[in-house]
Amino acid sequence: MPLARNQKPISFANPSGWLLITLIFMITNVYSQEPESDKQQSNEQQVEAQASNSSVEAAPYASRAIRDKTLIANALQDESIWLDTEYGKILALHRITEAKSTFGVLVLLHAAEDPQHWPPALENLRANLPRYGWETLALAMPPQTPMSIPARPSSSSSSEHNSENIDSTTNDNDKPNQTAENNSVSSASSSSSSSASISREFLISAYIDAAITYLSQKNQFNVVVLTDNSSAYYSLGKLLPMIKDNQKDPNTIDGPLQALIIANLQQQEPLTKTELESIFNNAQLPVMDIFFAADYSEQQTARNLHRAVAMRQKLNDYQQLKLNNQPTVTETDFQSFLLGRVRGFMQKKASGVELKKEED
Repeated sequence: MPLARNQKPISFANPSGWLLITLIFMITNVYSQEPESDKQQSNEQQVEAQASNSSVEAAPYASRAIRDKTLIANALQDESIWLDTEYGKILALHRITEAKSTFGVLVLLHAAEDPQHWPPALENLRANLPRYGWETLALAMPPQTPMSIPARPSSSSSSEHNSENIDSTTNDNDKPNQTAENNSVSSASSSSSSSASISREFLISAYIDAAITYLSQKNQFNVVVLTDNSSAYYSLGKLLPMIKDNQKDPNTIDGPLQALIIANLQQQEPLTKTELESIFNNAQLPVMDIFFAADYSEQQTARNLHRAVAMRQKLNDYQQLKLNNQPTVTETDFQSFLLGRVRGFMQKKASGVELKKEED
């Protein structure tokens, strides 16, 4: 085959040749780096998917209220108890006596959402009365307007499918045993989720039944009830029909409570005339009616109404207490004016003797 005489060999000194080689090298380098870039992007997508899945995982508590109650129960293990009701378990704080003799128990019924939100005045009574021989049992009543709990975002269908597969492949023997605390939280969680559809009157009635049953099991029958004005109507609507008049001694009534203390804390919810007539329906029940705010016109009107209804209902023992000029009550003050007045009222009107539990 004849050679082409006019063909010239490629010269690497030719600038156009170098340009061609450089272009080929760049294209090859780009294609060689694409798999690494795709791998990095895939890793980033996996991280984002994991973060998304973790954000929709089930929270350890069903609601903030359940979380708060559980934290309180853990922090006050010596005082916290879970009471059984037909609507689930509720948290109560029972502080036993710190004196040689026990005269009775003060049951505090308050409409705060959580005990740690209670005003210092009630916490002062709850924490310090046991120094003087009075136990305390505190229950948070359901609020006037239930808090709306926002719905949690649902997990993706793939996550649900994976969880179902995991649950189906897990044997019952492999599941860890739930502690009593977890059972209590679970029951309280179901109670919280179902209580939104139950009327406040029924819930308060169930809470009081649980408290009275618990105290009866402890052989504690000498009970004084403190309720705020927001919970007073429904609380007394449950308690008053349970009282039996004492024919032998008109100054003493037969349980489940021996005296009543009304704490007018919710100034925006004054008791009406009809509600007061229902609350002051037992003439033998001693009543202490406490007002905490400065005596402005609306409160003065409310105080006059309370006294007038009490007189018309012919209460044997009604006393009204106004604390607006007293020093601010703190939780740790075991010699506060409020504590002294409440203690004196209970000692005079409801002091009893502790009953010892019979041996089986």
